[in-house]
Amino acid sequence: MKNFQKLLIVAFTLTLSVQSSYAQTVKFVTIDSTSASFRNPDAIADRKAKALAGMEDLKKANPEFMKALNEAAKDKDFKLAEIKYYTAEYIQIPFEQYRKLLYDISGDWADNTYGDMAYTKKACVLRKTTAEEKAKRVEAVRASYASKSSSPIATNNVELSKLVGQPAPDFTVTTLDGKQVSLSSLKGKVVVMNFWFTMCRPCVEEIPTLNKFVEKYKDRKDIVFLAPECANATNEDVQKFLKRAPFSYQIALGGKDVAMKQYQSKVFPANFLIDKNGIVRNGYVGLNPVALDDYGKMIPKLLEEAPAKGASKK
Repeated sequence: MKNFQKLLIVAFTLTLSVQSSYAQTVKFVTIDSTSASFRNPDAIADRKAKALAGMEDLKKANPEFMKALNEAAKDKDFKLAEIKYYTAEYIQIPFEQYRKLLYDISGDWADNTYGDMAYTKKACVLRKTTAEEKAKRVEAVRASYASKSSSPIATNNVELSKLVGQPAPDFTVTTLDGKQVSLSSLKGKVVVMNFWFTMCRPCVEEIPTLNKFVEKYKDRKDIVFLAPECANATNEDVQKFLKRAPFSYQIALGGKDVAMKQYQSKVFPANFLIDKNGIVRNGYVGLNPVALDDYGKMIPKLLEEAPAKGASKK
């Protein structure tokens, strides 16, 4: 029970970190880019006029404006009455959705900030990066996901790094349909492994990206996507969860000790790549879109490698 509580605490802490601040309970706005008004210049201009009424671009505002704004901000202890967030087409969206776009690893988005002189309202508006800005934006986004050296994520990743280049610890888990799967039985295949649990919000957030990996390699016979659950959930609990959030990995029960003891994972989710010879080639913990993108780029490289003679090819 204590270990399970620790899992929840770590997951909760991670959820509050910069790397996983997008609350799952917030309803994102569905934007129909095919609608007539979405890219219609007149409709955009009308939304812009309403969104920015009485405000100026703070990067272009004159010194007198900024002086008055800063004085007003100081009087209000820098607390704004209202902040709104918009897409580049001036469609209002929640902060979580705005931030997720702004910190997309593509580096496609930057933003402009607008405010009024009395410091009573503010607007943040996304815009496409220029070719010159994009490389710097990618660098900035990658830097934003870097863990502080003293953080639980960074500390745990140092522990995990010791496994890289070493034979992956063998284990046996039970799939939801009652079959036992051992890691040693998968030699000769690339194993893409995710330790997770249903109450881990960061784990849930990265599932759509993990599902895309499965879809991309669905016709390959030399790769296995395995997701041991690591909070001792029952089969029924997991089945209920999957109805709400489909997870395409082969899910297995009984992964708690495997994750925490054999693979030294103290923060979740935890992802590992194991090559066809059973060697750990990559491993990290925590919700990190940048690390997950690099992880995804490594999969095809491992698939190109031939297993050593004697490796099983089941």
